[in-house]
Amino acid sequence: MNINRIRPAGFGAALAALSAMLLAAWAPAALAAPAVVVANVHLRAGPSTEYPGFVTLVPGTQLEVFGCEEGYNWCDVQAGPNRGWVDAAYLQMSAAGHPVIVADSGVVLALPVVTFVFDSYWNSYYRTRPWYAQRARYYSYWNRYPHGRPPPRPRPPVVRPPPRPRPPVVKPPPRPRPPPAATRPPGGTRPPDGGKPPPGSAKPPPDSGRTRPAPQSSGQ
Repeated sequence: MNINRIRPAGFGAALAALSAMLLAAWAPAALAAPAVVVANVHLRAGPSTEYPGFVTLVPGTQLEVFGCEEGYNWCDVQAGPNRGWVDAAYLQMSAAGHPVIVADSGVVLALPVVTFVFDSYWNSYYRTRPWYAQRARYYSYWNRYPHGRPPPRPRPPVVRPPPRPRPPVVKPPPRPRPPPAATRPPGGTRPPDGGKPPPGSAKPPPDSGRTRPAPQSSGQ
């Protein structure tokens, strides 16, 4: 009797443990959101181009999105049997019946914000991968840049030379105008008063300065 009582209790505990494991395995899938790839992109082992890219996803590939890093630059996805990170600019989802890019609409899509933890992620999904042996190198990168990429460098201020002064515009001196031409009466026009000289300016008759000889008397 005691043995029969113990067996059901042990069986129930095992069943409860199995249910918990199935629930834990099902929960990420239930929280995942479907998405599609819009261009050729690598599935990487971390949220940066510095991490290994081990699968090339072609346009139209369907996958599940579990969440994205803060800022919605990279998303944790499942593509078939492969788990990794994809640049959110290459992921498309549906919002209110319209396709949107995840990188531009992460807040509208209400995607959860997740954090990439190097040790737990690599130990969970990449133990059998060839690059796992180089984990110290990638861990050093993650330790320096936990969000996947170094902060942008400030751009130096642009110093422009002062504008060159324009040379003064020197106008040439004005050309001397020619003297006005002598005005002549138009051809065929007589001077006023019929061409007669004005009074007081008449010339003496041609014989006015000569003395005529006295007439001689006849001797008949």
